[in-house]
Amino acid sequence: MKRLISIIMAFGMVIAADAMDEQLEKINGIKKNPDYLYGDATMATQEEATSLAYEVLQKEVLNWSQREHQKLKVSSAAEINGLSQTIRVRRANMFRVFAYVKKESLLKDSHKVQVDSLNRDSVEVRQPKDSLVTDSVKNVIMQRFFGRRVNDALLRLKDAKNFFELKDIMQPLKEEGKIIDYGKYATAKDPEVCYLIVYDPAGNIRALLGKGGDIRKNLKTGKDDTIRNYRGCGALWFRLNEEK
Repeated sequence: MKRLISIIMAFGMVIAADAMDEQLEKINGIKKNPDYLYGDATMATQEEATSLAYEVLQKEVLNWSQREHQKLKVSSAAEINGLSQTIRVRRANMFRVFAYVKKESLLKDSHKVQVDSLNRDSVEVRQPKDSLVTDSVKNVIMQRFFGRRVNDALLRLKDAKNFFELKDIMQPLKEEGKIIDYGKYATAKDPEVCYLIVYDPAGNIRALLGKGGDIRKNLKTGKDDTIRNYRGCGALWFRLNEEK
């Protein structure tokens, strides 16, 4: 019996290893394919890895649209996330998340994706450290390639990693007129028309949730979420000036 159990366990390990090899092979294939954009992140938790992978992917999309002069059909980070797919791989005690999207799915006219075959080797996906975009550049890109004026408040707030960074962003946005008002979640009079910023007891930003009722869009992951998933955390509400 012990021998049978050992054989079964060994067989299961082989299957798991084969599955991981297939996932890694798929990841490497997508990285080499110029038709795709991707974000790759390895973190201590799957949530952190997913959030960072999506963030890197979003910046890659903005960089590519500027570099290749492409007009995008997406107008928010959530829409980019919604068009993307992910591959998740466990790496020892870490979690790797690989988020990717096909370029043509981002365009208003899919036939506009044109990559000169002579320059395919020069079309590279930059590493996160090379793909950082300032707030002003982000807004110019959004206005130019999304075809309309946008409020860059969400982009700026999304970059905040903790409560201390957040407080240095919120007040200037209000002074600029891009945020109408903000406050503690308990003071929200019409919470369904407010965005929510969720932070843990240590002051780390856990989520940025869109407008809605109990179920809201998580603007970092593009997935449906609810504030009930963050027990023990605090939250701030804010309202955007939609005309800015």
